[in-house]
Amino acid sequence: MKESVPPAAGALNKGRARLDFAWPIDLRLTVAGHGWAHLEPWRWDPEAGRLSRAERFADETGVVAVHQSDLRSVAIEWEGTGAAAMPAVLQRVRRWLSAEWDPTAAIAALLTDLADEAALIERGGGRLLRGSSFYEDFVKTVLTINTSWSSTCRMTAALVAEPGGGVFPGPEEVLGYGEGRLRERAKLGFRAPTLIGATDRMLRDGVIDAAGCGDPDRLDHDYLTSLKGIGPYAAAHCRMLLHDFARIPVDSEVLAYLRRQHDAIGAAEFVAGRGNGPYVALGYKLTRLREKPGGGKGAVE
Repeated sequence: MKESVPPAAGALNKGRARLDFAWPIDLRLTVAGHGWAHLEPWRWDPEAGRLSRAERFADETGVVAVHQSDLRSVAIEWEGTGAAAMPAVLQRVRRWLSAEWDPTAAIAALLTDLADEAALIERGGGRLLRGSSFYEDFVKTVLTINTSWSSTCRMTAALVAEPGGGVFPGPEEVLGYGEGRLRERAKLGFRAPTLIGATDRMLRDGVIDAAGCGDPDRLDHDYLTSLKGIGPYAAAHCRMLLHDFARIPVDSEVLAYLRRQHDAIGAAEFVAGRGNGPYVALGYKLTRLREKPGGGKGAVE
């Protein structure tokens, strides 16, 4: 991937850059892959094809926006922080879009049984929008456990508003906020002790750092399910966002879909009928994406 910066324009607290990709990446398909773009602090403008969010860089808070005119790059603009923030901006955008994920093996694995899904990856699909850190994806996953999507949106907005101060909070901010305020003010309910306990343990074990960045090799399925309150669904979902597609994150909505569309009583039967092994969750996600109205349409047709 190459990064290029046009000549500076405007005030010192603005910047812009272009991030080039080694493989096609479709911003619209990445956003459509799951619901993260509808959770704070994301903003998604489908008409403009513009994805943005507030981010903190050292002691400055700014807004980073991404848009696309071709599948081999994205244009990035930011306000509220200067050119010195560019390396951090680029690093975060790369993570959001999984820019360093090589889709070659996934395409080969899906090609025989799920040719349309494999073609979607070749056109720039197959990536799921991620947060700025593993910890953000972990917290948002916890906020989807045994609740409605509207409640997930509300709880996420509460975390961004108060412990985060307008951006997504890091692990130390969540611990400092405390279980009591997570319960009473952010309305996390039973998720509050789960989040506090898991955050504390992951920091003590060194599998995440103070910024919430995680070690994918140490954050495996067995480790995640060893965290109190984290079951197979949450672990599989977190692993999927680390590009481990071997398990479908099975919740009530997934089970209902499988029964409705595939006459299956659970994920095991669905998996048994697929020949894509380590990419079964990706195949499932892409099948769901294709079935959405306009789901197979991306930024550049």
